[in-house]
Amino acid sequence: MKVIKIGIVLVSVFCITMLIGRQAAFSQEMSNYELEQEIKALKEKIEGTSDLSDRLTFSGAIELDYSYADDSDIGDNTVDDSKSDLDIGTVELGIEVAFHQYVTGNFILKGEDLDTDDDRIFWDEATITIQKEGFPLYFVGGKRGQPFGVFESHLINDPITQDCYEIVKPGATIGYATDLFDISATVYKGEELVGHLEEAEYGFARDNSPAYEETDDVSSYIGNITIFPFEGLTIAAFYNSEPGDGDRNETAGGMFHYEYSKITLDAEYIAAIQRERHFTDKKEYKESAWFAAAAFQVIDPLEIAARYEAFDDDIAGEQDGHLEYRYSIGFTYTLFEKDDFATNLMGEYRISNYEKQSGSIADDKLNEAFLRLAIEF
Repeated sequence: MKVIKIGIVLVSVFCITMLIGRQAAFSQEMSNYELEQEIKALKEKIEGTSDLSDRLTFSGAIELDYSYADDSDIGDNTVDDSKSDLDIGTVELGIEVAFHQYVTGNFILKGEDLDTDDDRIFWDEATITIQKEGFPLYFVGGKRGQPFGVFESHLINDPITQDCYEIVKPGATIGYATDLFDISATVYKGEELVGHLEEAEYGFARDNSPAYEETDDVSSYIGNITIFPFEGLTIAAFYNSEPGDGDRNETAGGMFHYEYSKITLDAEYIAAIQRERHFTDKKEYKESAWFAAAAFQVIDPLEIAARYEAFDDDIAGEQDGHLEYRYSIGFTYTLFEKDDFATNLMGEYRISNYEKQSGSIADDKLNEAFLRLAIEF
């Protein structure tokens, strides 16, 4: 809060100084008395923003990540070459602004891999929400993770459904929410889901005709319904449709989240309903991904978690490097916690199993270990 007040003072000094510096220009059109009144009014207006700090909420995170893999190239099992890495995985700064009692802005600036040549700083979220308390209709517009998939996780790495199907794109959502359910419809532009699925490199690849050009029109949409039957239980179903090469790419899924005492259970399944046909073989491959996970709060600062996840590429036979299934175990230990500040130490061990063609030199298994020191506020 002190930083905000200091900022307001500096802005005030700057504005008043600039206005006084322009006195000669102003005096050609107004008297000294009128100029003094203008400066006084401006000063009162700036000082009147002292309640700005009451309308701002800051948050953030810094993550230091270590990772180890027993094989640096799963495509070649003739070389026994492990690899490890240590870097600042994520730096995040968020601000929530209460513009009005019905209008809220959320902005998250994010940095990834900041000590590598591929470091990125970008707006991970920038949205405006319009919702009146006690009124069920709401609107959310801007860039964010759109409401397709929930991706609950108690481990360092994201679940496979998020790797494959997360949609982070500017969009517009209209919803209707009560204590029992939340129904929403969202539109966005482009072919984000299938592009993200291909980038995950688990076994899905597009094979479009040479003449096909991806659309950038606002012709993609999402439908979502989330139900809260009773305290601790959340069930959701979601549907996505994007333009494709000939046929639209349609995807649907559902999730289950349950909390009871010190136990949390999560499951999510997402699958293709319709896919554009491959240009080469004229076939339609309907992939799917799912996970099931459990977390247990052993003692107040320590939580342990386990997750099993799988991917089906819907392609006959074995394909080198296509993920089949994966299982992980991990923990989160809270080192320090006070008010909204927390420092957590996290660990995860993960085993991934891949398809392997007969006679191939590719690996069919990868062992990995991860450690993270995370500061959140």
